[in-house]
Amino acid sequence: MPDRLTGDASDEAKMDKKGGIIRAVLIILVLATPAVSISIFSSYYDVPYLKPLGLTKENLAAAEMGRNGRDFARIDVQVGWGRDWAGTMTQARLRQVLAATLEQQTDFYHFEFEDKPGRQIDVTFIVGPNSYGPFAPGGMVAGIKSALIALRMTNGPES
Repeated sequence: MPDRLTGDASDEAKMDKKGGIIRAVLIILVLATPAVSISIFSSYYDVPYLKPLGLTKENLAAAEMGRNGRDFARIDVQVGWGRDWAGTMTQARLRQVLAATLEQQTDFYHFEFEDKPGRQIDVTFIVGPNSYGPFAPGGMVAGIKSALIALRMTNGPES
């Protein structure tokens, strides 16, 4: 009889363990099913409004760019890099600083570096037909603010 009692107890423990695993899997399935089904539906029917998370005006514009022929404006950052530049700032570091600032406000920007004679670094911000600059690296904040205002005026406020 003792073997039978210990056998029953271990069988019950195994059953409880299996039941716990089954309950956990069912809970995960119940919670994940709506998001997965909406994601599959929106991908299949190409409806970006239904995609969960990260729905912004810029993402919708990126999805619509090819359909209606109208593009959102972007900030083109043109950097004239002096060939004889002797400062501590590198092109990679300047790009990193500008990108970190612009990423907080918009996803629509593009960098272009070009060599130029001299020792100066000039940064120009272009939004559509508007050009702001050239600015020295120390005065770029004013150019970034102007470019962001022009971008918002062109594309409209972000939602």
